[in-house]
Amino acid sequence: VVGSVGEPVLAALLLGKSAEAGERGVELVIGEDTVIEGAIEPRDLVTILGNLIDNAVDAAIEGAAARPPRVGVGARVEDGALVLEVSDSGRGVDPAAVPAMFRRGWTTKTSGGAVGHGLGLALVGQAVRRNGGEVRVGAAGPGHGAVFTVRLPLPRRAAGARRGGGEP
Repeated sequence: VVGSVGEPVLAALLLGKSAEAGERGVELVIGEDTVIEGAIEPRDLVTILGNLIDNAVDAAIEGAAARPPRVGVGARVEDGALVLEVSDSGRGVDPAAVPAMFRRGWTTKTSGGAVGHGLGLALVGQAVRRNGGEVRVGAAGPGHGAVFTVRLPLPRRAAGARRGGGEP
């Protein structure tokens, strides 16, 4: 994690989330080709990845009866954008719910009532919009949970530098 994530705050977040997932019996796998550097505000990256990982861990635990609980995290630069992916082994997401899930108050959690729930994905949506990005929600595969894909445009200079070239 520390070698592939240039932002120390984000590296600490991923290390903490990995430890927390392990304590809850969930395997958190960070892709080998994951590279995240400081092109986007670290606070927004922490908001996006932290909330998506928390939700994925919860979903993986809920689906543990059907398959071993697992969460995958990856990041790459693609076509001038930072692409973040968080997938889980849970039961998946109802496609009809996707438009509403990024609104404040939307939740699938039933324990403890609505207090403290229904804010994470709303914050993800705000951070993504603030950076001119988009979020897509789909299936991780037949019977294999959900995958959240976030595309955040990189500043032109940062996108070119990561591909090994400078600006034209």
